[in-house]
Amino acid sequence: MFKKVMAYTVAFKTIMSLFFSAGIIIYVVFGYMLGKREIAFEMIVQIFFISILVTGLHYLFWTEDTKVKLTNSWKLIIQYFILGFVLIGMAQVFNWFEWGSKTFYMMLVLFHILYLGGILGFTIYFKVLGFQFNQKMQHYRKQNQVR
Repeated sequence: MFKKVMAYTVAFKTIMSLFFSAGIIIYVVFGYMLGKREIAFEMIVQIFFISILVTGLHYLFWTEDTKVKLTNSWKLIIQYFILGFVLIGMAQVFNWFEWGSKTFYMMLVLFHILYLGGILGFTIYFKVLGFQFNQKMQHYRKQNQVR
């Protein structure tokens, strides 16, 4: 039991660290484009908590032993709305930008571009990975038929 909990904890921290790193990189790149030259400690903490949320959604929807039995499309739609509402809520609570301002609309477009880009990237990745697996499986079957 202890080994399973430790393995889960290590996997959770690894995935969360990847999401956190991606969040920091996204903030630095787009913040630089918007004129921000530094990152506040408060923003690092906020990105940290967003990373925990995204990791939780990852484990809720996308692990092999998930209890949520929905199609991938429904998982993506539900995750889209959860993330959207949380980000809008955090933007208002932490005063990231004024509601209805130019920055608000830029961030709204950015959210959609990043979300759709992530979906497209993972789709391509898994298609290529599946294609490579199928090729290796066919090669394996040919080898075993010859023997």
